Amino acid sequence: MSVFSSFTGQPLPDRADVAIIGAGIMGCATAYYLAKRGVSVVLLDKSRIAGQQSTRAWGFVRIMSRDAAEVPLMMEAMNIWPGLEAELQTDLDWRREGCLFMADNEKELQGYEEWMPIARDYQLDTKLLSAGEVAKLLPGLRGSGKGGLYSPSEGQAEPRKVAPAFAQRAAELGALIFEGCGAVKVETINGKVDTVLTEAGPVRTNAVLVCAGASSWRVLRGLGLDLPQQYVRSTAMRTNRIAPLTGLCFYGQHIGFRQRKDGSITLADEVSTDVDLTLGHLRAMRWFLPPMVEMRDMFTFRVNDFAWRDLVHRLPWRPEAQQPLIHDRDPLIPANPKRVHRAIANLRHAFPAAGAVQAVESWACHIDCIPDGIPVIGPLPGIEGLLIATGYCGHGFAMGPITGQLMTELITTGATALDLRAFRFTRFAEGDVKKPRAIY
Repeated sequence: MSVFSSFTGQPLPDRADVAIIGAGIMGCATAYYLAKRGVSVVLLDKSRIAGQQSTRAWGFVRIMSRDAAEVPLMMEAMNIWPGLEAELQTDLDWRREGCLFMADNEKELQGYEEWMPIARDYQLDTKLLSAGEVAKLLPGLRGSGKGGLYSPSEGQAEPRKVAPAFAQRAAELGALIFEGCGAVKVETINGKVDTVLTEAGPVRTNAVLVCAGASSWRVLRGLGLDLPQQYVRSTAMRTNRIAPLTGLCFYGQHIGFRQRKDGSITLADEVSTDVDLTLGHLRAMRWFLPPMVEMRDMFTFRVNDFAWRDLVHRLPWRPEAQQPLIHDRDPLIPANPKRVHRAIANLRHAFPAAGAVQAVESWACHIDCIPDGIPVIGPLPGIEGLLIATGYCGHGFAMGPITGQLMTELITTGATALDLRAFRFTRFAEGDVKKPRAIY
């Protein structure tokens, strides 16, 4: 098999300083920042640039309502985002008009109240709003619930533009990006990363970054490392263009949405997701069962075609079984039509001015989840030169730029300015896994 770099047309090199497995936003951002420092990079993806979760996100860029461990990272990310369009020389649909999470009931309001000490500790501009203040902020909203959590400085951007822009600029700086060329195996010598075997041949390297989204656990399993990672199916959609509703990123009344500059809306059916049960969900169940039971309102468990596909993929003569790191190269993940219809109906109910709204496109993605609801970022134990950035639990899009910078710092200097201890891989073996704010 011969492959050529997507942007430069160069063949797969024999050697690179760093090999990155997974060309989502984490991989593309890291490739860019590494190339900017003159580091030679090979970026590999079994499918295509940002072909899955990274281009199917809502596009919220927020600090509020996150786990406390993520707040310092997002504060730094907020220093990056405003200048990103100029740096990447691309329109990213960046806007900074605020975010509102409306509380539909007392339980949600209590959750937002409990988050406010974090906002105060970090001197954020996030504040609790009364129902009257919500109504004043959004006069077109029917009903204002019990109040809400609001930050005027939060932003938004278009996921379909950001990762490809990072990839384009990375390539211009010398990074070699190979689509349709998956990693087959990571080889080590004397406890150090030595080679990445790809579908097109080997690449010798001193460092490997695994940021393969919901497939990251497969890469680590081949190295004898057990990552408790699962996925859920999330449905979202784009609507027709309608008159302006709000510039805010909004979550409440069973919907989450942001209105693009052109008037169309990225919309989702709140934060509930589908869990398409397979034999694979037995893996790491001891980690996931307690939080999933406690947060069961967020999940709808289904037995459907995914179960059959999983069984077929396990047959020993199937390519998915023979090349476990490649597995399902470009999975077709159908949107849940019931969620599409419900989200449209709820948007019309919440904002009467949106009466003419309709879905013109819908999609779904597999969101990779970690049992304590925060990602795994940093070096991996026992293998020098092996790093990971995965498990962002559905809120990783906004963290892409800062993750790229942190991974670049780790690879080039061995340390980071921000403390990543909370995100270490070894927390699972150490039993230092706290109750999640949300798995997804």
